[in-house]
Amino acid sequence: MGKTAFGFVEEGKVIRKGFGEFEDRVIGEVNSTAEEAFAYFEERFSKLEDEVNTIAQKIEENANKGSFLTKVEFLKGSLKDVDALGDFSSLEEKLNGMLKDLNTYIEQNRHKNLQIKTALLEQLKPVAESHEWKTASAQVKEIQQKWIKTGAVASDQKEKIEGEFKLLIDEFYKRRDEFYADINKMMEERETDYKTFIEASKSLLEIKDLQKLREAIHKHQEEWKTLGKIKPKSHSYFWAQFQEVIKKALAEARKKAKKVSGGNSKEQLEKLKTFSQKIEEANKELSSKIDLDQTRSEWRLLQKIKHKDAGEIKQSIRFNLEMLAEKSFINSLVEKKKGDQKDLRFKQKICRDLLERDRRELITFEENMGKFNLAGGLDNMLTKKLKQQEQKVEIKKAILKQIKEKAG
Repeated sequence: MGKTAFGFVEEGKVIRKGFGEFEDRVIGEVNSTAEEAFAYFEERFSKLEDEVNTIAQKIEENANKGSFLTKVEFLKGSLKDVDALGDFSSLEEKLNGMLKDLNTYIEQNRHKNLQIKTALLEQLKPVAESHEWKTASAQVKEIQQKWIKTGAVASDQKEKIEGEFKLLIDEFYKRRDEFYADINKMMEERETDYKTFIEASKSLLEIKDLQKLREAIHKHQEEWKTLGKIKPKSHSYFWAQFQEVIKKALAEARKKAKKVSGGNSKEQLEKLKTFSQKIEEANKELSSKIDLDQTRSEWRLLQKIKHKDAGEIKQSIRFNLEMLAEKSFINSLVEKKKGDQKDLRFKQKICRDLLERDRRELITFEENMGKFNLAGGLDNMLTKKLKQQEQKVEIKKAILKQIKEKAG
């Protein structure tokens, strides 16, 4: 019968000596000699020892030491069943030391995790109560990500802190979902207002006077702005319908306006003269009460009138309209710089400065005209530009003269 320090052979069986709380155990049979059997099982123990040493080294080098706890526990638990011969007592002692160190490390880590999660919980509480949903949602998501990255806490603390965190998160998302559900419901209800508006806007199709139509369109556009927010897709759908109504109404009104203004009757010429007189009358004042936008809209219709005597009247209207526009611009500068429309001397100074600027631009343009190659119809374009610049100067002169007369 052969034997070693850690085992022996009895009746052809290889028996490992007991260690710790474990008794002697049969681990194999002698196939050849006792010495060969001992060598085989000692080699198996050597491999087990190497595995334990490798794990010990990894624990030493790795920052996340707690991840090796299960492996070490498994190795320790498997010692009693390992078919090998060697110093199991020393190996068990080494594994016990590793377990002790790992449990200490994990306990410290879980205490640290508890501190972190407690701080995150306090950070979450005011955020979870917020009604600034977009900002709060981003903050909650960020806190959740930090919570997930933070490791476990001690088992006796886990249920309390995890439960409190989950409750806050669930309540926040519940309130947020309810808020957006109410918003969606309200938007769906508002769509009824949009449908009613579209039906009402069809009344524009009955207005054949272009000026009145434009005024009505403007009122409808202002009303559209007050309808409230709905889903973007629905908003685009109703907007397209509204624009279709406007487009159709304008097309019909323009068609009628074209027919009305297309003749050369005496009645049409009288309309042109009446309009010209209205503009001239408005130009007698330095600060006219006339609505320029509306007046220009009227002019866009009337300028289509064709009559052999209409040319001079139209030219006068254009001059007076530009003069009204320049006065409006000068008045806005006075208002911006001084705020006193009655200060005619200040108004006179501004007008004089603008006149000098236009004169300089006219001189520069006249000097440069000779440098252009006037081929391809460019001469007509430049001549038109020159006349426009000359008219700007004449208009400023007329306004300056009027200011001087009013100032006495």
